[in-house]
Amino acid sequence: MMSEKFAERLKQLRLQHGLTQKELAKVMGVSSSAVGMWEIGRNEPDYKTLKRLADFFKVSIDYLLGKTDDPTPPQKRLEDYPWYVELRPIPVYNGASAGDIGTFPDNREIVTWIMIPRKKPGKFGIIVHGDSMEPEIHDGDIVIVDPDLSIENGSKVVVIIDGEAFVKKIYFEDNAVILQSNNDKKYPPKVIPRRKINAFVVGKVIGWFRTE
Repeated sequence: MMSEKFAERLKQLRLQHGLTQKELAKVMGVSSSAVGMWEIGRNEPDYKTLKRLADFFKVSIDYLLGKTDDPTPPQKRLEDYPWYVELRPIPVYNGASAGDIGTFPDNREIVTWIMIPRKKPGKFGIIVHGDSMEPEIHDGDIVIVDPDLSIENGSKVVVIIDGEAFVKKIYFEDNAVILQSNNDKKYPPKVIPRRKINAFVVGKVIGWFRTE
């Protein structure tokens, strides 16, 4: 049985909101006689309807039932939503080449922003142009880059060579760095002497975002 306070609280809230029994019934999807029975204590709503009443009047269920005099509904915590992922924005630049074309225009001007999980690495995104990293990374994809992560053999990276930016897999040898494409039949490996100063790694690619 509902608390004896329920009938009193429900009627009080309805009147405070300037509603008739018929109007409240329409909101709740029940008959006006059902609301009337609730308010005289002759019947009671099921839990689902009780929760809808509490949400509608912006009070707690405990307040409706008379278990507390504090009408404030409990605050929802993030842990109450296991599917929830907190996001953060990162800037996106245009554009790393995944072939033989593409530069960062206008001194790496930001062209858009995307959202990534707050607790995941990633400092910025770069739009890819070309097909050398297919079938994994397509033309138009946005690679997510973190310059603070360590880079191992086989890591995907964004690297600048002679002013152009490329997405490649990187391998280290004694006197050279090899930049490998996925589409290696069309794009042969680039071998960069370690002493070459106008080639540098921007950062590690930790994922990519497909816009279409």
